[in-house]
Amino acid sequence: MKNVIMKAFFNPTSIAFISLLSLFCPPRTQAQEAAGYSITLEKDLELVGIPLQHPAIASGPVTAVQTGPIIQWTPSFTDTFFGSALVSGAEYYAEVVGPTNHPWLGHRFELDESATRARNDHALVPSNSSWNTKGPINSSLVGTTIEVHAHLTLPYLIDDTLLGRVQSGGENPKSFQFFLPFPGLTTLSAQVNLSGSTLLWKELASERPLRSDELILPPGFSFGLKFGERRGLSRGFTGVVRTVPCPVPLQKGTNYISYPFAKDLRLGVDWGTPANGLRAGTGGHAMQADKIILQNGNTSLTYGLSQTKQGFQWLRVNSRTYLWNTPQQVLEKIPAGEGFILVKTVADPNHCFPLPKP
Repeated sequence: MKNVIMKAFFNPTSIAFISLLSLFCPPRTQAQEAAGYSITLEKDLELVGIPLQHPAIASGPVTAVQTGPIIQWTPSFTDTFFGSALVSGAEYYAEVVGPTNHPWLGHRFELDESATRARNDHALVPSNSSWNTKGPINSSLVGTTIEVHAHLTLPYLIDDTLLGRVQSGGENPKSFQFFLPFPGLTTLSAQVNLSGSTLLWKELASERPLRSDELILPPGFSFGLKFGERRGLSRGFTGVVRTVPCPVPLQKGTNYISYPFAKDLRLGVDWGTPANGLRAGTGGHAMQADKIILQNGNTSLTYGLSQTKQGFQWLRVNSRTYLWNTPQQVLEKIPAGEGFILVKTVADPNHCFPLPKP
């Protein structure tokens, strides 16, 4: 698709694309570049990244951090207590967007929505969440500018489409399987059950109801979707383009992640070298290398980071022997909106996606 105000990024592997359109969001916050996002999934198993965020509902400077902690700030609207703007049942986070070069830039912390709504002022009450990217929350935040966003969630992205397929198409809701990025020793797998006209999200093995924080998709993460009886799912929405670096803490082993910017990820240019905390393999194998796994339907493609004569490159790896493929197959970019699995040999709690290079 081509015209003067829109660019299309087409992903031949997951058949997902993003359309970017320059405009401005409602005036509650500073101007933010908005974009349209459309995703079409047609493979048996898809890994999906979301390179946009919901628009900020408010922004402003942090003026004090009190014991609790409780964050005092001056939001961009003050006609009512800030907590009253938080919709019941939604998950929210605060993200530091300035000043440039501040140690908190790009970091986010989850909000305790109930405690924030209960306050009779504009203060924010942070949550002690595994999704927080930096801590402790203290006076070092004073002087920063923060934005408050609602989280993207799996129910927001999937529920309406899935409900239509179950109710009108007669599909079994349990035939769909989801792989969620919630931090943990093992991958969190989920399914949905139908209760009346409501979809209930449950952990696959135990069938326990999932908490709302297990269903969020923070910036820089991805999720997996395995289709059941019939393939195919389409979804579109609008969001805003990220303009600050994106911390994405990495655990040892499997991480469901994605490039958080609305551009193709150019490996070795934008990200993907030891400068980003990634480990390259040595010798003729990738045993000690960090690895990227792409999903092409039921086929997994594994690449390991290697130091070559051309510099650091991601080379195709035999997933059973961890030997480099011959002849070499180089992964140069990952299309915008495509999720991938990063297998880390060691944890990196300080990992961050920098802003894209020109």
